[in-house]
Amino acid sequence: MEKVLLAAPRGFCAGVAYAIEVVDLALEAFGAPLYVRHAIVHNEHVVRSFERRGVIFVEDLADVPEGSNVVFSAHGVSPAVREQAKARNLNVIDATCPLVSKVHREITRFARQGYHILYIGHRGMWKRRAAQDTRRTRLR
Repeated sequence: MEKVLLAAPRGFCAGVAYAIEVVDLALEAFGAPLYVRHAIVHNEHVVRSFERRGVIFVEDLADVPEGSNVVFSAHGVSPAVREQAKARNLNVIDATCPLVSKVHREITRFARQGYHILYIGHRGMWKRRAAQDTRRTRLR
């Protein structure tokens, strides 16, 4: 092979496309402001586009006014975050990637069976932290 062609722009995975659609639909249904916990996807262009439409990205649910609409990003959240949203009377719209949710369920299932879970991911990345917290919270 003499030449490799890279398609640009490359597309999003199904989970990211789903999360983007969820935020679009939430904006249509509820209007702005719409709060999203963490950047919906790792794409600055998409994030800035949503910000121009009234989406407010937050890292902590304490920054979301009580009773507001909040979207959980494609990266997923721990059970503790879900409990915090419930305690603050937030209307949760879950845009977690279905594959991320499956990983969380499998972590819980295998940990309950006594397996030790080794999850490899980037340090500090939301997906890894949510997965790690899923195991800790559900097994107490």
